[in-house]
Parts: sequence; structure tokens; C-alpha cells
Amino acid sequence: MRQTDTRHPGWVQGWAVVKGEWPAREFGGIYETRAEAQSQAERKGRGWGVRWGAYDQERDDFISGDNP
Repeated sequence: MRQTDTRHPGWVQGWAVVKGEWPAREFGGIYETRAEAQSQAERKGRGWGVRWGAYDQERDDFISGDNP
């Protein structure tokens, strides 16, 4: 089970599959383990990577340490 984010109620923390840089970043999913996320990023192809962050499914919003 993914961790809840205490700084952002209703959000979960995890390893996200992303492409590009914020604010034009594409989001490809959030996973419990880095290995799961890395496997998915490799399946998605060139340009997709993995970042730790928080995700709000209701708003389809992802934040990580590089977001202002």
C-alpha cells in the first residue's frame, strides 16, 4: 500500500513514472516501489523516468521535489 502524504491530505506518496520537466511533465502512473516504476518507465520508452513524489488521484496532480 502506498504511503499517505501528511503534508497533502488525500494524496499518496510513491515512485512516479514521468516524462519531461515541470510544468509540462507527462504523468504515467505511481507505484509503491522504485523497481515497479522503473519497469513501467522502460516499457513506456525513451524519455520516461522515475521520480519520488506525491499524487492526488482526484485532481490528477503530481508533485515532486523539483516543483516550485
